[in-house]
Amino acid sequence: MNRGNSGQALAVTCLAMSVLMGATGLAVDMGYLRYTQRRMQTAADAAALTAAAELNYGDYVSAGLADAAANGFTNGANNVTVAVNSPPTEGAYAGQSNYAEVIVTDSVPTFFMKMLGINSEQVSARAVGHYNSSTNCVYALSPNATNAIHINGTVSFTAQCGVVDDSNASPALLMDGASGSLSATSIAISGSYTNNGSGLLSPTPTTSAPPQSDPLAYLSAPPVGTCTYSSAQNFNSSASLTQGVYCGGISVGGNANVNFASGTYVINGGQLSFGGSSTITGSNVMFYLTGGASLSISGGTTVTLSAPTSGTYSGILFFQDRTDSSAASFQGGNSMNLTGGLYFPDAALEFKGNNSSSAYGIIVASTLLFDGNSTINDNYSSLSNGSPIKSATLAE
Repeated sequence: MNRGNSGQALAVTCLAMSVLMGATGLAVDMGYLRYTQRRMQTAADAAALTAAAELNYGDYVSAGLADAAANGFTNGANNVTVAVNSPPTEGAYAGQSNYAEVIVTDSVPTFFMKMLGINSEQVSARAVGHYNSSTNCVYALSPNATNAIHINGTVSFTAQCGVVDDSNASPALLMDGASGSLSATSIAISGSYTNNGSGLLSPTPTTSAPPQSDPLAYLSAPPVGTCTYSSAQNFNSSASLTQGVYCGGISVGGNANVNFASGTYVINGGQLSFGGSSTITGSNVMFYLTGGASLSISGGTTVTLSAPTSGTYSGILFFQDRTDSSAASFQGGNSMNLTGGLYFPDAALEFKGNNSSSAYGIIVASTLLFDGNSTINDNYSSLSNGSPIKSATLAE
């Protein structure tokens, strides 16, 4: 009787051990699958953000694949597949071109589940990145300039957006005046800042911030072509101008009233100069400065200009050749209302006098000096694709 009971106990114990080992093995396999899925989701998220950020550049597929590989999942290696799609093929944003979808799939080998005939399990992760309007609109791109952003005197610079200062200098941002102010939604500085007076910096800048790349680097320069006008064009009376290639520049002075019809104006060499007591108007215009051309808008001039609302240069009002470091000067006088982006990536920009943007404004330059009151707004509703400065965020 005792021998029978002992045999039964041994059998029950062996069965229990088998069940326990099976449960333990299943737990190990499931834990490993969950771990792999978490790693895969991290890779998909990162790749979707990178792919979305590259939508304007056209290399979103290679960028997404490279980022997934950097996170441990290389397309075509070890049973891994990585698909990068824009627009997404499924989900809430299917068919929308400003979204990028990344799907990572892997056949993950099992351990204990092999005893049940299950040698592998397919695991996948999916993420969608959105390419949308950035919250930043003011950039000083110089990596090392002292006072890359300089607020001088008792002036007020107000931006309804974020301000980015890429300089790692000390200081990279200088507030130099008894009662000046810089007010923005955020202020990020790679270096440090100095406030020499009692001026207002709002919010408190974030220092040692990672530098950000040129947010408009994706824009291709317009073709220059042959000269529409082969010498400088000077105007001291009323005139209506049309788009073309102005070799030698455009100068407006005196009491001239000059209107620029919609289109792209290529200033090849010389200067684009607005001065005197002139009045300058134009809507849906973009000025491209190349061949060493520079820009000067002096006080006393009434200027009302707005950028194109659609097309390649939507939202861009001035674009200076990326190889041209000629300084640009905006000196407000009677009234200066500029709606659009001021893109001078290798040049110093000076704002003297009062300047404003009625709907929106964008400033991207090497360095920035504000020596007069300026206001930058952020209403991009008139632009078909929103702000030309984009950022990537996760949508799914």
